[in-house]
Amino acid sequence: MSRNINRLITQIIRQPPAPLCISLRLYARWSHRSPAKVLLPYKENPNLKTEKIIDLDSSIIKKTPRKESVQNVENVDRKQPEQAEQPELRKQSTLPPEKSAQIKQKREESLKKRKFYLSQQKVFDDKGDIIYEKLKDNDGRVSTLLVKLKSKKERLRSGQTLVEGWRLITDGLEAKCKLKYVIFSRTEELSKLKPFLPKTGVIFYKVSYKEMQLWSDVETSPGIFGIFETPTPDNVKTLSKPLPLHFICDNIRVPGNLGAILRVAVGAGCEKVLLSKGCVDVWDPKVIRSAAGAHFRLPIYHSLDWNEMPTHLEKNTSIFVADSNTTSTSDGDSEELENFERNQLPVLPYYGVDFSTLQHTTLIIGGETEGISQDSYKLATTKNGVRLNIPLQRGVDSLNTGMATAVIAFEIRKQLIQNWTKEKLARQMSQSN
Repeated sequence: MSRNINRLITQIIRQPPAPLCISLRLYARWSHRSPAKVLLPYKENPNLKTEKIIDLDSSIIKKTPRKESVQNVENVDRKQPEQAEQPELRKQSTLPPEKSAQIKQKREESLKKRKFYLSQQKVFDDKGDIIYEKLKDNDGRVSTLLVKLKSKKERLRSGQTLVEGWRLITDGLEAKCKLKYVIFSRTEELSKLKPFLPKTGVIFYKVSYKEMQLWSDVETSPGIFGIFETPTPDNVKTLSKPLPLHFICDNIRVPGNLGAILRVAVGAGCEKVLLSKGCVDVWDPKVIRSAAGAHFRLPIYHSLDWNEMPTHLEKNTSIFVADSNTTSTSDGDSEELENFERNQLPVLPYYGVDFSTLQHTTLIIGGETEGISQDSYKLATTKNGVRLNIPLQRGVDSLNTGMATAVIAFEIRKQLIQNWTKEKLARQMSQSN
C-alpha cells in the first residue's frame, strides 16, 4: 500500500500541470508576433515570473508606420498618372473632333501621294522637295545593289556603275548621264544635287551613316552614293571641241595611274582614250575617284585587242611612244630580235617635235611595271612612229605615268593652240588689209 502511494506522488511531481504544458507547446506559434496583451494561465505559483502586461492603442494596431508609408506611396503613384493625364486630356479637349478628323485626312492623303510618287519614280513632290524612302539597317535592297556593283563581272552584266560623293554625281548629271539610284545618309547632301536632277526616273534611299561607312571604299565616307547607267563612248558628251589627239594605254594596271591619265586627257582636250587588254578595269571605284569625273567627259574604249586598235585610229595619225629609255641601239645579243621594232623608232625629246604640222597625233603610254609592250612598238612602226623622252636630272630614272603623260600632252596642246592663234591673227590681218 505504501509503495503505491509513493508511486502516485512521484508521478504527480514529475508531471507538470496541464495548462502549463499547453502554454509551453503553443508559445513558439505566437512568439514572433507582437501581441497586444499577454495573459498568464495562472498566478498561484510564486516561483513563476509574471510577465508585464502591455496595453497598446487600437489606432497603432490598425495602422502601423510601414503600412502608412506603403499607402502614401500608393497614393502618390495613383495621383501621378492622374496628374499626367490631365494635360493630355486638356490637349485633346482643345481640338474639336472636326479639326482632328481633317488633320487625319490630310495625313492619309499625303501618304497616298507619297506612295504614288514613289511608284512613279518621281523626284520632286508638289512643294519641290525631293521624295525619298527611309530604310532600316541591313535592308536587302541596298545590299543587293551595292554587292553587284562591287564586282567587275556584275558591273558589265548590269550595265551600271557606282560613284561616291556628290561631286562625281554632279559631274555625271552635267554630262547628261542617266542616274538610277541615290543612297544617302544626310538630307543636306541632296540640296547640292537639286539643280541637276531630272524630274523622274531616280530612286532615293536614306540609310544610316554607319551603313554608308560599311559599304564605302574610303576611310571617311562622304555619305552619298550614286548609281548611273554606264555611259558608252557613243553617248558621252564633251563640253568643248577636242584636240586631234588620242591616247593608247598599254598595260596600265595601277588604278591611280589610269585615273590620272584620264584626268589629264580631259584637261588637255584629248579626243578619246583606248585601253588595251591587261589594263585595270576602267570603272573600278579607285579609278573613278582618281579620274575626278573624267569618265563622263571622255569616250573610253576598254579591253581592246591590238588587232582592233587600227580601226579606232585616224588614217593620217602620227604615233608617238612615251619611252623613258633614251638608247636606240641594242647590244647585238638575243634581245635584238625581241627589240627590233623598238630599235627602229628614233628617240626625240618631247619638245623636239613640231606637233602643229601634224594632222593627227596618237600617244602610247605604258605601265610602270610592264612598260611598253612589243605590240605597241609594232603598231608604231607601221605608222613611222617616234619614241618621246623627257630629259631628267641625274638620279631620277623616270616620272610617274600620269606626270609624264601630262608633260607631253600639254606640250602638244600648247603648240596646237599657238599655231591656231597665229593663223587666226593672220586671217584677221589679211581681212583688215
